[in-house]
Amino acid sequence: MSQSRQGAEHPQILFCPFCRDSFEGRTDCPEHELTLVPIEKLPREAESTLERVTFFADPRLGRGAVLLGAGLVLLGFLAPLVISTGGAPADNSDPGIAASALEVAVDGAGNLWFTPGAAIAMLWILWRRRSGHTMRAARAAVLGLALCGGLPLIYTTRRIGLMAAEQNASIEWQWGLWLMVSGLLATALGSPGLGATRGSNHG
Repeated sequence: MSQSRQGAEHPQILFCPFCRDSFEGRTDCPEHELTLVPIEKLPREAESTLERVTFFADPRLGRGAVLLGAGLVLLGFLAPLVISTGGAPADNSDPGIAASALEVAVDGAGNLWFTPGAAIAMLWILWRRRSGHTMRAARAAVLGLALCGGLPLIYTTRRIGLMAAEQNASIEWQWGLWLMVSGLLATALGSPGLGATRGSNHG
């Protein structure tokens, strides 16, 4: 048989285009009855789809925006939030008093603790959920946390503005506020892509 002569003269390792098993001295796959081909003619395998991460800070699977956003919120909470100047006549020469969101929360704006709390909750979700399908199930939770973290920030900044107006003081918002706003926006906008793989059509 030609198959036997070919194997005797120069055995060649061929591969099944379906199961990709290798065979020597054959021209067809004994299981799938397909013609074997050289390795260079095997159909290219689609790139394996990442469905799980092991490293907490891995930005893949749509985690990057939430990781970055939550980090910005926590950093902004510790950074200067507002500088207040003016007020009573005796304070006109005062260069201003700077306060971070942490200091404002400690001084009585207890609702402001919900903003970093939301960021910590997002990081907890990413810590506990490492696979694509579990992260996709948490998209609504992350979006809700971003919104809930923004509400006390809006309320507190408005209250500070009203109090400053009553005391004829002027305030200047600092970069800590903008970090927290940017972080909350990043997490809200990134929540629909949480758990998504490149080129996936998960909704």
